[in-house]
Amino acid sequence: MLLLDKSHDVCKIVAMRRSLFASLLVLTSLGCSASKDDTANPGKLDGSLGDVALGDDGLPVDVGTGFEIGGDGTTIVDAPADGIASPMRITPGDLVTMLVGGKPTTTEYFLELLNADGTTTDITAEAGWSLLDPSIGTFAGNKLTAAKVGKTMVRASARGLTVETSVDVRNPVTIVTPGTAADAPTKFGGTVDPARAPSFVYPANNTVVPPNMNVLELHFMPNGNSLFELAFVGGGIDLKVYLGCTSVGGGCVYTPDATVWKLVAENGRGKDPVTYTLRGVDGAAPGKVGVSASQKISFGQEDILGGIYYWNAGAGATMRYEFGVSGKAGEVYLNAPLAGAGTCVGCHVLSRTGKRISVGLDIPSPSPYKVFDVATRALVYAQGSTFGGGGSNFFSFSPDGSQIVTSNGITTALRDAKTGAAIVDPLVNPGAQPDWSPDGKTIVYAKPASAPPCLPPFCGATGVDSSSLETLTLSGSKWGPGKTLVPFGGQNNFYPAFSPDGTWVAFNRSPGNTNSYDSKDALVYLVAGAGGTPVKLANASTGGDSWPKWTPVVQKYKTGQLLWLTFSSRRAYGLRSADGKTAQIWMTAIDPSKASSGVDPSAPAFWLPFQDLASGNHIAQWVTKVERKPCSSPAECLSGEQCVGGVCRPVIK
Repeated sequence: MLLLDKSHDVCKIVAMRRSLFASLLVLTSLGCSASKDDTANPGKLDGSLGDVALGDDGLPVDVGTGFEIGGDGTTIVDAPADGIASPMRITPGDLVTMLVGGKPTTTEYFLELLNADGTTTDITAEAGWSLLDPSIGTFAGNKLTAAKVGKTMVRASARGLTVETSVDVRNPVTIVTPGTAADAPTKFGGTVDPARAPSFVYPANNTVVPPNMNVLELHFMPNGNSLFELAFVGGGIDLKVYLGCTSVGGGCVYTPDATVWKLVAENGRGKDPVTYTLRGVDGAAPGKVGVSASQKISFGQEDILGGIYYWNAGAGATMRYEFGVSGKAGEVYLNAPLAGAGTCVGCHVLSRTGKRISVGLDIPSPSPYKVFDVATRALVYAQGSTFGGGGSNFFSFSPDGSQIVTSNGITTALRDAKTGAAIVDPLVNPGAQPDWSPDGKTIVYAKPASAPPCLPPFCGATGVDSSSLETLTLSGSKWGPGKTLVPFGGQNNFYPAFSPDGTWVAFNRSPGNTNSYDSKDALVYLVAGAGGTPVKLANASTGGDSWPKWTPVVQKYKTGQLLWLTFSSRRAYGLRSADGKTAQIWMTAIDPSKASSGVDPSAPAFWLPFQDLASGNHIAQWVTKVERKPCSSPAECLSGEQCVGGVCRPVIK
């Protein structure tokens, strides 16, 4: 159960880099206690990815001025004669688009096949596109150019099936938020005063976010103003929102509701950036107007599907968040009682299929660990004991889930994933923090310059020092030395992770060569899986960023590709939390074409909104499909779950 750093661990271990004997004394006295900065504030900040609350009529519950924007918007119009067809979805669905400056606007549509395993297949190229009312606009391939105000249906036909969704073309739109004076739009006619300019704090300029994130707070400093006009302008969006100041941390926070999010995100999906600007006045005595610097935000082309498993240090539990299912906050997946642990559940890894999970229990270096079936939480096997050795801090499953590599922080072993029986032990010595490539042919790991001391049977280490990144390659059924992927050159390299296509390896680098267990200067880098010069993710990583992990799918974006990468960071979250406090999980968009050119491929990182701000959160593990326990009645589900559609799902509060 390796920890990010000593300031926010649950299993508090001190001075464990050189003397395992001394570590045992610390373990005995400290056990698994929450640290101060992980438990100081019991409050939570709700957030959501992928779910929009809908009323009985299928419309968002909170729709501001009453725009009729539906759910995913796709309706089956015609099916094959035999009635057999995979469901399809048009994206964007139920779109409201605007004639920006009265000029035509263009929207690119996509058609997806919804597969039984929860993934999607893009079949846009197979589709025929049309409008029910062709006077509204025209299609050129899958691109609609709307030139007239009105509402009609977009139709797509492929594989013997026709589906449709609505499109509503409007002139520029104005929204006055609840609690704001109805005449707010009339109060911004004064002259511009640079001394009154409000300023954005979060998110950073040029951030890229998933279109189905649905929650993204805007933090800003009011600079003496109390009434604000937030304007969004871009392809298909010409929107003004009028709001007051919701005070947080000495500034103001605005959270777009479902209506505003859909207007901005769906019109920005896969397009050029949307520009947003804030104007402010004294709402009680309007006069001069302050105008902020403009910022830009972009939206991915495809939704993020599946789920994320992460470690909540304050709760000592592995949490889970499923997009579109979990609601506004992560759900407890494994805690000490569920896992049969003494005090906490920590480091974890999931198989690429999402069907198996390996978790460390109670203490690191090395912790006893267990492998569970994800859906049922049934134990597959267990190894190690608190003071008897045989445990592991780091794990990685083979792509098919049949084997697992485990590491105590000093050596790495290859094991059968059903029994834990050693196949090759040690597989590498020294070597830790292994990650298995998606094609199953390569394992990358961190190799310290010298092996940490070992006092059998208590051999283990919480981190690595002065490490290079090395690979193993599979030849037939045998693993052999591969190559040095990133040599040690005075900077510690650790926590390697293969991208979902195996093309890239994300990793941490400590410029000051500090131990990986508590590396406050750690930065995130990329290196090609085939080798090459590492590229620093300067836009996304500012220092103290650890455990980089990829989402499991390479997405399309405009004419290229888009990858999403997450990591833990103790940076400030706008006005909500100060720099250097509890670690949270942040996400960045990666443009692989830039990385191939040796250019920083990252966008500024953003905070994932389903987390508990009071606790350190780490080790984001992503899956394309969240496996849930089958059920036929509520009694078969855990407390806090309900039986829905034959599986146990969380009760949404």
